[in-house]
Amino acid sequence: MKERKNQNNAIYVGIDVGGTSIKFGIFDKNKNLIDKFSINTEIKKNCNEKHLINAIFDIVSEYYNSKKLKENKILGIGFAMPGPVINNKLLHAININWKKEYDIVSATKKRFGKNTKVCVLNDANAAALGEYNYTLKEKYESICLITLGTGVGTGIIINGKLIEGKSGIAGEVSHIRVDYSDSAVKCNCGNIGCVETMASCTGLINIYNRLINKDSTTKNIYRDNQSSKNGAREIIHLAKRGDSVALNALNIALDNLSKLIVILMHVYEPEVILIGGGMSNAGAIIINIIKKHLKEKVFMTKLLPNIMIAKLKNDAGLCGAVVNL
Repeated sequence: MKERKNQNNAIYVGIDVGGTSIKFGIFDKNKNLIDKFSINTEIKKNCNEKHLINAIFDIVSEYYNSKKLKENKILGIGFAMPGPVINNKLLHAININWKKEYDIVSATKKRFGKNTKVCVLNDANAAALGEYNYTLKEKYESICLITLGTGVGTGIIINGKLIEGKSGIAGEVSHIRVDYSDSAVKCNCGNIGCVETMASCTGLINIYNRLINKDSTTKNIYRDNQSSKNGAREIIHLAKRGDSVALNALNIALDNLSKLIVILMHVYEPEVILIGGGMSNAGAIIINIIKKHLKEKVFMTKLLPNIMIAKLKNDAGLCGAVVNL
C-alpha cells in the first residue's frame, strides 16, 4: 500500500498502542494511509489511563498544528489497544499499566468533538482487520493472523466477520497451554506453558537457552522486551546459517505454533494463516518449518490453509483501527 504525500485530506487517524511504541497513521477520506510516525511508549510510575490517553491526544493535536490543519477535519480516530475490548471499551492492558476499564470513546469525543467517530479494538484484531480489508478481502472470506513478537497475538475473521466473543477473549488462542514440562514458563496471563511462552520471540530465546544450558538454570527473560527482539533475530540468523542448536530451537518453537494452527483448523478452518510480527521478517524459513510440522499433525484433511507472511507489517494495526470508522 503506497503512502501519499498530499496531506490536505488527512481526516482519519489510526493509533496503535503497544508496550514499546505508539504508532500513528494519518489517512485520507478514502482511508488510504498518507503519513505515519511513532513514539516510544513511556509508562511512568504514577501514570494512569487518563494521563496516557491525554498524552496521545496532545501528540495528535501537535501533528495537526504542525501541518496547519484544523482538528475539526478529523472525522474519526481508531485505536488498536493491547488488551481485551468490549463495546469499544478497553477492559485492561497489562503491558501499558492500564489496570481498569477506561472509556476511550468518551474521552476522545470530549477532546475532539462529539461528532468525531471513534473505534476501539484489540490490537491483534485490528491487525487482522487491516490485513483482511487491505490485502485479502477480494480473494478470501476466512483468515487468521498470528503475530509472533514479544508475545503472540491472534485475530480471527470468519466469513468476513471479526470473532471477538462476549467478554473480548475470543481469538486469544495463544493462551492455550501446550508445554507441560518441568521447565514450562509462566505466562503474563497467569497460566503456565501457553503457546505465547513457546512460540514468541521471547519463547524462542528461552528454548534456545535451555538447549545450550541443559545442566544449568538459565535466566528467564520472558518479560525483557528488548532482549527478546534482538535475541530472536540472532537465533534465526544462526538457524539460517545452519547452526544446529538455533535450528533446533526454531523447530521446537514452530512445532508448538503448529499445534495451535491445528486447533484453529479444526475449530474455524480458515483459508489463510498469516504470520506477522517481528519473527515474520525471517521469511521462508518460518513458513517452511510450519508447513512441515502441520503435515505431520493434520489427519482429518489434506487441504491445508495457505500459510503466508503478512503484508502490511507494522501498518496492519493502524489500517485495521480505521476500517470501521
